[in-house]
Amino acid sequence: MKYRILVLFLALGLLTHAQERTYDEDIKLFIELNGTMGQYREGTSQLIVMLKEQYSSAGVSENDWLEAEQAAENSLISLKKDLITVYKKFFTHSEVKELVNLYSKDVAQKFISNVVPITMASQDASVVWSRSLYNELTDLLHAKGYSQ
Repeated sequence: MKYRILVLFLALGLLTHAQERTYDEDIKLFIELNGTMGQYREGTSQLIVMLKEQYSSAGVSENDWLEAEQAAENSLISLKKDLITVYKKFFTHSEVKELVNLYSKDVAQKFISNVVPITMASQDASVVWSRSLYNELTDLLHAKGYSQ
């Protein structure tokens, strides 16, 4: 939560200087605002935790874990550069600026922070709906005398 607030303040501060940002900087801001980098950071943190559990009896030193965490951070920096290249293939600088403006809004941040539970609830609703529809249609066909 603290991270999201920090990103939001950073975004708001950077928005006041929108014309000063480069294309790359706008893409970096956008992938922070849309949650992409946050997901990768979370995945990286979970990977480190998993590795610490797997290597718990190996006697890995704290310095070696710090080195591994730094390697993971460097990997995220490299990934961000790759993502900039990807986004440039699909969006102009002007479009990225529009996306930054959109994703800087409170409602967009609310959506991003709830996208996982929304997706899960939507999947549950879809399963219930599809079962119900299947039953309704097979009942209709059976009522008309058809069988499988």
